[in-house]
Amino acid sequence: MTRARSLVSLLRSNKGSRVEFKRQWSERALEDLAAFANHRGGALLLGVADEGTVVGFAPSEKDLQAIANQVSDTLGVRPDIRKVLHVGLPVLVITVTASPMPVPCRGRYLVRVGSVNREMSPVQIAGRFMEQLGETWDALPTELAASAVDRSAMLHFLELAAKRFPRAADTAPQLVLENLRLVRDRRLTRGGALLFGKDPQRASVSAQVHVGRFKGLSIEDDRLAGGTLLAQLEAVMTAFRTYLQKRVEVGSTAPTLEGLRHREVWEYPLDALREAVVNAIIHRDYAVSGMVEVRVHEESIEVWSPGRLPEGVTLEGLRRRHSSRLRNPLLAQAFFLAGLVERWGTGTLRMIRDCQDLGLPEPDFSEHSGGFAVTFRKDVLTPENLRVLGLNERQVAFLLHVKQTGESIENATYRAVTGAAKRTASKDLGDLATRGFLERIGASGRRTRYRARIGHESGKWGSARRGRRQET
Repeated sequence: MTRARSLVSLLRSNKGSRVEFKRQWSERALEDLAAFANHRGGALLLGVADEGTVVGFAPSEKDLQAIANQVSDTLGVRPDIRKVLHVGLPVLVITVTASPMPVPCRGRYLVRVGSVNREMSPVQIAGRFMEQLGETWDALPTELAASAVDRSAMLHFLELAAKRFPRAADTAPQLVLENLRLVRDRRLTRGGALLFGKDPQRASVSAQVHVGRFKGLSIEDDRLAGGTLLAQLEAVMTAFRTYLQKRVEVGSTAPTLEGLRHREVWEYPLDALREAVVNAIIHRDYAVSGMVEVRVHEESIEVWSPGRLPEGVTLEGLRRRHSSRLRNPLLAQAFFLAGLVERWGTGTLRMIRDCQDLGLPEPDFSEHSGGFAVTFRKDVLTPENLRVLGLNERQVAFLLHVKQTGESIENATYRAVTGAAKRTASKDLGDLATRGFLERIGASGRRTRYRARIGHESGKWGSARRGRRQET
């Protein structure tokens, strides 16, 4: 019997990518289990209404055996089936784990996306089978001859790789390709074509980066970065330098004119942006159609790449040291040798650190629209980010009000803006001070006043002090 506590946790999680509710067993339940097996595993709860209300489901032992046989015979997977009592009502919990091979359900391959089941594309199915055969997309041969190499692209790579691949400059291009495993059956692999081919997009038409600059809903500039992958990276970085503003900071190392030191500071850390674009290029799922997209808005930059995170990598895990899961190991190897990426899964941590050093909010990692995105923001004081940081709606509204008006802050001001009671206002203001958004000044008690600590530096405080969302 599953512990009741585990069932309560499943009920609270609501329907989603790993949980489904059904009042009773049906043919549709098989589709849910297949979709879970083709995603990251999941649990089907029988005896639970759509909204999560337990209504009970009590099959006989004979019916239980029939369900187990049907799942095993139809899907070819072994489910874990357990009865659980919840406030006196029986619930049947059927759990399946993620399958290494695609699981068909009556000729259809389904995968869980959010709270719905979607059919896998032929390319996705083929990619899953390739993984089990030890193949990767970038290792498959193209129809391009191994000699169809852009010599200038190869020389540029060898210059970048001089430190980590020192003897390559004296090696014939064909041997370089062989050492990097970018030739197969005397033909360029897909990875080889994208890195050094004369016509890289013959390996994949969508292997490009679409860059746009937006002002509100208007498109101010629209660029398509094609060519080799290194050329694409350089084109995107050129676009960033064109779009973004910078300031020059002057310091000194000695009390002389020669001792003056100039440093360019961009509104976003270029190293972090480069890291995000590199990751998008080498870790994207090339079996999924669509280009890498870079959207530069007035207050944010988003780098989106087709394909979700690899199995075993979570969004929360990206904020701590994690293992590196390579979807395209040959591309990753080439970028590593070129000094553009590290091996140890530290890229996201460097992005976070670079943003913090510049006083910006931590980058946001998310999955949407069938892909993975990194979003950089200029200001922590946006409604979306304040809610992510755990502030309640009163606090969000008040900080945005202060940001706009610069009004002095005291209990009466807070009550006038939010409509909160005096005691609630005191509690909310104290919490904002603890989090670093406000600073207490003057006398305490009834005359307590605050100064807003709003500016670039507030990004550090907000991102460093994530807290549990308060009740509104």
